[in-house]
Amino acid sequence: MKIDNSSKASQVRMAYAFIPAFIVLAVFAIYWFELTDSLWLAGVGIVALALYVLVAVLLHNNYVLVFIGPDKVIVRYKALWPIRTDNNSIEIPATDFAGYEINKTKLRTNLILYKNTPGGKAKYPEVCINLLNSEQIDKIKRSFAILETVKRKNPFTSAVSGGPPNDLRSDDSG
Repeated sequence: MKIDNSSKASQVRMAYAFIPAFIVLAVFAIYWFELTDSLWLAGVGIVALALYVLVAVLLHNNYVLVFIGPDKVIVRYKALWPIRTDNNSIEIPATDFAGYEINKTKLRTNLILYKNTPGGKAKYPEVCINLLNSEQIDKIKRSFAILETVKRKNPFTSAVSGGPPNDLRSDDSG
């Protein structure tokens, strides 16, 4: 099962680019044309820009690609802010998968994955899945339930051979 929020992510990315550009241009125009009676608008623009940055930081929206297969769980995500856009990936073999959590707060919905290690259970960093709709989140829950069922029935090996689709493989062998 593969879930991808690229269309919604591209809309958010465009908004993240255009909103601050518009605010900066408006403030610059007020300064350039020396509209002293409208100077208070520059202050409003600066406050609006600060609020925009605060909301973007609090939401921490991501482009998310989730693949849950019989032998591997892959979550790839990328921050959508214009400043920092690290590419991150979590890959867990199905035999080491120890569970997941979906935490909902007022502003964010996060996916947390767990992996079995020789030292115990490891927790991966939270992945913000705000941009996924409820249907996509339900698909993720169902896929994890299927993976856990398959793992309970055959805990040492994967029940089905195969792997992620070609566009998710990290090597060039295709």
